[in-house]
Amino acid sequence: MKKILFKSLYVLVTLLSLAAMYLFFIFNPNDYKEHIIKYVSSKTKYSLIINGDIKASYYPDIKVLVPDIQVFNIPSSSHKQSVASLTNMKIEVSLIDLSLSVKKLMNKMIDVNYIRAYDFKYYGINVDDVLMKTYSLLNFSSFTGADKKVTNIKNMSAKVKVIEDNMMISDIYIETETMEARGNGSIDILTKEAEFIFIGKIKPYEKIISLYQANYPVELVNEELPMVVSGTLDDISVSIDLNHIIIKKIEPIKEKIIDEIQDKVIDELRDKIKLPF
Repeated sequence: MKKILFKSLYVLVTLLSLAAMYLFFIFNPNDYKEHIIKYVSSKTKYSLIINGDIKASYYPDIKVLVPDIQVFNIPSSSHKQSVASLTNMKIEVSLIDLSLSVKKLMNKMIDVNYIRAYDFKYYGINVDDVLMKTYSLLNFSSFTGADKKVTNIKNMSAKVKVIEDNMMISDIYIETETMEARGNGSIDILTKEAEFIFIGKIKPYEKIISLYQANYPVELVNEELPMVVSGTLDDISVSIDLNHIIIKKIEPIKEKIIDEIQDKVIDELRDKIKLPF
C-alpha cells in the first residue's frame, strides 16, 4: 500500500513539475494568438486585430499583456469601421482563482480579477465634448468641440465577470481628457446592449488639454457628475446630469431677484400711501 501511494505521489509530482517547466520555459501564448482572435471574434461578432506579441508571466499571479489591439465592426462590405483601439491591455488572474477556473468554465463563467487598458480610444462619441457642451448650456456660452467623435481614455481599470452571455464589469475607473470617473455596468454579449452608471469628477485645470482649458468648467470643480452610458456598443449614448449644479447656480439668482422685487414693491407702496417710515 505504501509503495502504491509513493508511486502515485511520485507520478503526480513529476507531472506537476513537467507542467510547470512547460508553462514557464516552453509555453508561448503567441502560438495560440490566432485561436484567441477567432474565439473572441466569434463571441463578440467584432473583428479583432492584435498587432504585437502577447507577453505573459505566471508567478505570483498570472499576468498577460496584450499590445496594440484594434476592434472593428465585421463589415458587410470591404470597408471596416473602427469601434475601439488601445495601446496595451493588462489582464491579471490570481492562482487561487485559476484553481477554480475549470469548474467556472464548465458553468460558462470567466472571472478576471483585474484588467487595465492604456490609451483606449472609443470611436463614435466624444464623452468630453458631451460634458463641455452640456456645461456650455448651463453657462450660456458656446463650445465647438473636437473634430472627431472619439473618446480618449488615458487609463481604465476594472474587474470582469462573464456568466454565459452576460459580461458584468465592476470597480471601473476611467480617466478621460477632462475627468475621472468610477462606476459599474454590464454588456449583453449577444445583443451588444450596454449600460453603465458612473460618478465623474472634473480634473484640475493643469491636467487637461488646451482645447478644454479654454472653456474650463469652474462651476463643476469638486462636484459629483452622475453619468449614464447606454445603448449598443455600436451606438452608445451618454447623458450627464447637471441638475444639482443648475439648482445651485439659479438659487442665489432667484433669491436676489425676489429680494429686488420685494424692495421695489415696498418702495412703491411707500410712495402711494406715504408711510411715515
